[in-house]
Amino acid sequence: MSPRKESRKNGRIIFDHPLKVVMRSIGADIKYDMSTRNISHTGFFLDFEKPGRFPFTAASIMEIWIELDQHTSIFFNGKMARVVFPGDAAAAETGPGIAVRIVQIDSKNERILFDYIDRKAKERQDKHSHVA
Repeated sequence: MSPRKESRKNGRIIFDHPLKVVMRSIGADIKYDMSTRNISHTGFFLDFEKPGRFPFTAASIMEIWIELDQHTSIFFNGKMARVVFPGDAAAAETGPGIAVRIVQIDSKNERILFDYIDRKAKERQDKHSHVA
């Protein structure tokens, strides 16, 4: 098994404080400020109280900027992967929102994302190992 092939549970980082997300349709002028509380190697989940009012469709290719920390942002293209409505069973775990899948990311931004996730996973593991 390759070291990058992690189970989704291990590869997803959940944050206490949300990360800033800016999205727009490719070439559009209007940008939307949003936030996420989790990110993985393949995408992220947007907290969205009324996902039916999400300003993109399943066919939309979005330009996405995520601020990982104060000095580091990444850029990639993404698409809606799934919608979780308030009444859905999945909403009990995630809350309502939109899962967004990364469809195109350059090697520099991908490396920044992977390093960030690996660092946060290690910090979380170290924190839990000190508690035990």
